[in-house]
Amino acid sequence: MSGIAKLKKVELRTVAEEIGLVVNEGMKKSELRRLIEDSDVFKNDNEALKSAVEDALENRNKKSNQDSEIEIERLKIERIKLELQLAQVKANGNNTSFDQGCKREPEESLDSLLKSVRTLTIKPPSVEATLANLRTQFWITNGRSTVKRVLHKCLKCLKV
Repeated sequence: MSGIAKLKKVELRTVAEEIGLVVNEGMKKSELRRLIEDSDVFKNDNEALKSAVEDALENRNKKSNQDSEIEIERLKIERIKLELQLAQVKANGNNTSFDQGCKREPEESLDSLLKSVRTLTIKPPSVEATLANLRTQFWITNGRSTVKRVLHKCLKCLKV
């Protein structure tokens, strides 16, 4: 019977016990298969053996499905843990930068504020220079025309 060949050792032991055969603990897979094939149930009552084999295969499928569901749930839990860690890191990062900004504020002098305002208000020399600078720092594949379009729109807004 081809169904017996698909079974593992534990499943063969279960099938042999279901059809009423005496099974020793130390029996190998080949011995179990031979024991089942030599039995009267195998020779005379194929339906009982077939149902026992189908039950064993069904139990294997259920177990593998349960194992895969457990693995999926474990991965979901791991993902949630990592998302939680990421949120904590972001929260800690935001808090530390906010706290540092508050500490620096009274210490800043008028000169440093003026320098930062000048830095923010300096216009780039030309569109080409800005594009060259962007290309060297942040190369975007097939993005030159998009960046150029955005810069031209931005410069048009500044002219109005």
